[in-house]
Amino acid sequence: MERGVFTTLIEIFPPSFSVETAKEPLIGIKQKLRDTVARVRRISELADAILVADMKDPARLQLASIYTAAILKDELGVEVIPVIPTRDMNRKAIRSMFLSCLSLGLESVSLVWGDRYAEGDGTKNVYDFRSLAEAVAEARALAERADVNATLFSPVDITALNHPKGLGIAMARLDAGSDVLLAQPPTSDLPRTLERHISLLEKNHLEKKVLHNIFPFRSREDVQACRERFGWDLPPELDRIAAEGERRLLKEAKGVTDALRDRGFPGVYVSTRGKPELARYILD
Repeated sequence: MERGVFTTLIEIFPPSFSVETAKEPLIGIKQKLRDTVARVRRISELADAILVADMKDPARLQLASIYTAAILKDELGVEVIPVIPTRDMNRKAIRSMFLSCLSLGLESVSLVWGDRYAEGDGTKNVYDFRSLAEAVAEARALAERADVNATLFSPVDITALNHPKGLGIAMARLDAGSDVLLAQPPTSDLPRTLERHISLLEKNHLEKKVLHNIFPFRSREDVQACRERFGWDLPPELDRIAAEGERRLLKEAKGVTDALRDRGFPGVYVSTRGKPELARYILD
């Protein structure tokens, strides 16, 4: 990114299993891990780095993002970025998790705040840090003490950059030591959202510090479900594109990626929603 080379991150999920024994009575951990490695291997040449998400899904058991990242780095020899949510661990555990990443050669790490669990989820929210910026600052200080030139990622809400509070949160994370901000909601379409997101970044001089998110929607129903689940402001244009089917939605995602590349933006991070092979439709 510093050299002006268009940079691609591909987000994948760690192996996971149903909490309900009736749905998945046997947990084939080794086989699922092998399957994950094989699927990521097939798209690894398209990525400058693989980002291993940490799923917020109480209905699923999952392997730790840092363990999955270490296996992928060892097996594939690629740059891998584990995600650490401050929602799930206290300060001591996050310190240990971050230092463990560095010791495993995982020198790129994404720290996220993490969406809250609902009361009925049966899982507690921790949030031992007062803000994500505080967690980033502590990680940066630990990396310096460990003499590791770490690359730190954290999220940014692009749509909030139009308001002082949202811009303040983004700048606090950069000032605390984040090298790159990963955008949400996704830059979903060419007709409206691309220009809107570009305008907000350029207005605040953040275009070189943010990677747009490319998100492979599946259908009109999926678009609406994402609005309701994540609170994303997705334009009516996306519904019209979605009416043409999943192939058309993937074509739109590729078009957004190509437009960002052509206009000199630093790169993208592509969500694959548990299907790494989708990255090929968007990036190849």
